[in-house]
Amino acid sequence: MFSSSALERLALVASPAVIAALVTGCLAPGPPEEDIETTVPATTTASAEPTVFTELPKPSGAPVGTATMEVTGGTGPATVRYSIDGAAEQVETDVTLPWTKDYPVYDRVSSYVSAEGASMCTIILDGTELVAFRSEADPTCRFAYWG
Repeated sequence: MFSSSALERLALVASPAVIAALVTGCLAPGPPEEDIETTVPATTTASAEPTVFTELPKPSGAPVGTATMEVTGGTGPATVRYSIDGAAEQVETDVTLPWTKDYPVYDRVSSYVSAEGASMCTIILDGTELVAFRSEADPTCRFAYWG
């Protein structure tokens, strides 16, 4: 089927699985296109409109704890963006670092903090448990409690 020199050239560019399929005949040519029947179910439809979720998850039940977001580092004012418990993003500009924000933590709702002009962020749960940490330029820390 294939000469040994053709297989050697093929081995240089193809994966072992492709070579095995060719040698064993698994990739042999099929019937001509005019012999292949194709059918499309009549019920198949595509929606032209994307699904848009307008409501964010809301906290429910009692808080499971308290968290503290903290942003540090940097040499000048920073811009801090954060969302607490799935709420809309808040932006604070010309912030002097360090910056902190305490908030109640609810089950199955996420929070994040990011800072342009900072070098580190943390989120600490109940004053002792480090749940998010980034040490880099313009860091972002994310946290969600799934209890």
